[in-house]
Amino acid sequence: MEYFFENLEFSSSIYIIITPLVFMVADIISGFIGAVIRNEVKSKVMRVGLLHKILLILIISLSILLDLSFNFNFISKSVSIYIIVMEFISILENLKKAGVNTEKLIDIFKKKGSDIK
Repeated sequence: MEYFFENLEFSSSIYIIITPLVFMVADIISGFIGAVIRNEVKSKVMRVGLLHKILLILIISLSILLDLSFNFNFISKSVSIYIIVMEFISILENLKKAGVNTEKLIDIFKKKGSDIK
């Protein structure tokens, strides 16, 4: 597993920004659709969620600034990977709340994760 993370690279630097943003948008959409399905759409919950996303964008921006300022190459990559994983888990939770059976998908990822050496 350590080898996997040491050698993980984004195909382009721009994807350090774009990939987490796409996952954030997917999380917002899946959360909203799930709330509509459950008839639980609340503007306050949506507003708080969007403010959390803005904070995540701030963290991504600051991590990129740190990498560029100190000639690092790992802070923004680590932050982006963390946010991508966090958003992916949230999307799976939203799908489950919307009634989609995610157990098989979760089992597949657990199996693939244990195969990584």
